[in-house]
Amino acid sequence: METFHYTATADLPADEAFAFISDTPNLPRFLPQNLDEGWLRTDPASRHLAWGTESEGDDCGELRVHERGPGQCEIAITLHTDRTDGDQVRTELAQAVAALTHQASADADEQREGQQAGWV
Repeated sequence: METFHYTATADLPADEAFAFISDTPNLPRFLPQNLDEGWLRTDPASRHLAWGTESEGDDCGELRVHERGPGQCEIAITLHTDRTDGDQVRTELAQAVAALTHQASADADEQREGQQAGWV
């Protein structure tokens, strides 16, 4: 089994990023597995999420969100897989993290906008 790591910075507070990522309806957007057949553990206090299946040889992984400053965080994802197409796995991880950070930022912007007074 090979292990791949990917890290990216997002212009979003760590708590907001983790809240979006760990929200169950958002998970299929980036997790490589069908969670109906696996397990998921989240720890909001440490902003850590892990997933996998009970079957040996299936992909499993973890994701952590680290505070990097006011309004900025780092998202680190690790994937353990039997896949042999390492370049493709790296590309998919980069695309998944980019997509989820973009969507998390858009979601946070929408929530903040909804809390402001309406048009006058």
